[in-house]
Amino acid sequence: MEFISTLILISVIIFIIYEEFFAEEKDDSITRRLKEYSPVLTEEEKQKKEEQDSATFIKDALKKLSQNVANKSRNVLAEKQTLAEAGMSSDDDSFIGHISKKLMYAFICGAMGVTLAMLTSVSPMNKLMLILFFPLLGFRFPDMKIKKIAKQRAEEVTYTLPDAIDLLSVCVEAGLGIDSAISRVANEQETSAPVLSQEFKRVGKDIITGISRSDALKALAKRNGSVELRSFVGLLVQSDRLGTSISQSLKVYSDSLRVKRRQRAEELASKASIKMTIPLVLFILPATFIVILTPAALSILKIFTQGSE
Repeated sequence: MEFISTLILISVIIFIIYEEFFAEEKDDSITRRLKEYSPVLTEEEKQKKEEQDSATFIKDALKKLSQNVANKSRNVLAEKQTLAEAGMSSDDDSFIGHISKKLMYAFICGAMGVTLAMLTSVSPMNKLMLILFFPLLGFRFPDMKIKKIAKQRAEEVTYTLPDAIDLLSVCVEAGLGIDSAISRVANEQETSAPVLSQEFKRVGKDIITGISRSDALKALAKRNGSVELRSFVGLLVQSDRLGTSISQSLKVYSDSLRVKRRQRAEELASKASIKMTIPLVLFILPATFIVILTPAALSILKIFTQGSE
């Protein structure tokens, strides 16, 4: 009796699900007339419409999930700052797009981890580690890539800043205002220093649109990770506020930057000998010993074999 009641209950549940989700609607008179006057879609159009609906559903679901992740994130300002330092837009939509990219990488790497755990014959603990490690790696990979881009941009700005300051000083001494001088330097260094040229052009556009010079320069320092550039912006803002000679300040600061760049080059040169020790010991010295000692070893071996005979 219990088996029969359970079977009836399962049958009722299956019937309700079928009627709710899978059963076709019965055509009444209004529905039939609407279908008669509505355009008939071909099979290709129906398939295309279904694909568009599926893509829209996945996109909306991913965007909603990204918004939830962004709302629960504790370092939103830091991630937006990293996006700005990498030369990308750091508004809310761009940040949501960045979170969506991170989730996509997490899903792909998670699928790879599950597949690898199923195909390899390892312990259950190692399989769990694979399943957990791959999604975390995929989720963090876009952040690592953006941080690398931001670091490269900061290094390029630091390297090309002394030449730009020299040109800026020459333009100021020639009678140009600081705003016109920044635009001129941006045009002159468009090929030799594209990153710094782009940032100076943006400063010029901000000033043209009505933003004050100090605010435009502070925005320049905020969206770049170069310490030297931030010090340069502070120098310009302070000189503008106090009314001191900008040309003389630029000369002194340019000389100090060149000294720092030469010291950094000397530091890298002194580290080169230490870094060469590892490949020297692992690759060069064993090959040298083989080339030098192999003929002697063969000669000694030949002498001992002839003596034994």
